[in-house]
Amino acid sequence: MAESRRRTRVHFTARAEVQVGRRRYENLATRDLSHKGIFLLGPHPEKAGKQCRVTVRLEGGDQDAFDLHLKGMIKRVSGEGMAIDFISMDPDTYLHLRKIVLLNADNPRRAEREFATPAFAQDGKSKKN
Repeated sequence: MAESRRRTRVHFTARAEVQVGRRRYENLATRDLSHKGIFLLGPHPEKAGKQCRVTVRLEGGDQDAFDLHLKGMIKRVSGEGMAIDFISMDPDTYLHLRKIVLLNADNPRRAEREFATPAFAQDGKSKKN
């Protein structure tokens, strides 16, 4: 399978929660993160194409903890885990996400250029990049 990703992915470990309709999956491990999406480890009964809400807990000291709040679309499900494309996020989440990617990228200049092009349209529909 050819690599279709156009955004910088960074190795990123944190705990996440996903809500799909009325179902909630808690304490999920993350594997990687990009400006456009996240990969969550473990088997999931959900199917690609469903919208979801993702909360990623950024741990730090008691005062440094912060939650990223994102809306997404399940892009792919495998035995390894679930890939989620982001379709919207609040401004504070965007700033934290940007910082995480830039600080962990192998090529921060390239990642910075990627942030100049929105990963999703303002109407919430995912772009093809």
